[in-house]
Amino acid sequence: MSNSDNFFESTTYKDGIFKGLLPEYYPQKYQDYINEEVALLKSKTKGASRVLETGIGIGRLIPELAPQVGELIGIDNSQFMLGKSKSVAQNYSNVQIIEGEIEHLSDTYPEDYFDFSLCVWNTFGNITDQVSALKELAKVTSKSVFITVFHKGNIKERIEFYKNVDVEVIDIDRENEIFYLNGYKSMTFNIEDIQKLAKQSGLKVVDSKILGGVILWVELSK
Repeated sequence: MSNSDNFFESTTYKDGIFKGLLPEYYPQKYQDYINEEVALLKSKTKGASRVLETGIGIGRLIPELAPQVGELIGIDNSQFMLGKSKSVAQNYSNVQIIEGEIEHLSDTYPEDYFDFSLCVWNTFGNITDQVSALKELAKVTSKSVFITVFHKGNIKERIEFYKNVDVEVIDIDRENEIFYLNGYKSMTFNIEDIQKLAKQSGLKVVDSKILGGVILWVELSK
């Protein structure tokens, strides 16, 4: 799923507080994004039978979505994140947390198994083969795929974000707005980038918004 298997397993985050996934440490624009994203996802997925979140992380969205959907399944490939999200999921009988890779979803789930799929908080920007990932999401999702990614044109704000959450930036490709963090790269997108990837994946953009002025939210469908 990610282009670094060890980023979240490092001693820095395992034994300490990973501020990068705790909104209270974010600059205001990124806190605004979080609030806007939650409102959008709750509105879009309310009443769904099954929802998938790829890159479930620490389970931030579980308390928001689980009470209003039939079943919520979260996958991740980080043992650290799986432990955190499973702890949250214990409070909800309709939530399953599973170790897995976004590139192999159709090996586990049948076609159109989920009403909606989520790939948020730039999980998509950390995936090596983004076309394959979108194709897999398309196979297992009957209605819409929602993604949020870092929006191009906000290098200054993104540097501030990483500084706030104590994540070291090793290098920045300023032309392409790619950030290199602790041995892996995190990509940035505009709507044209997503439209191109969606077309290659058999999907189309049906809606998009800029959240907090810094994050691109996109709804995709077949």
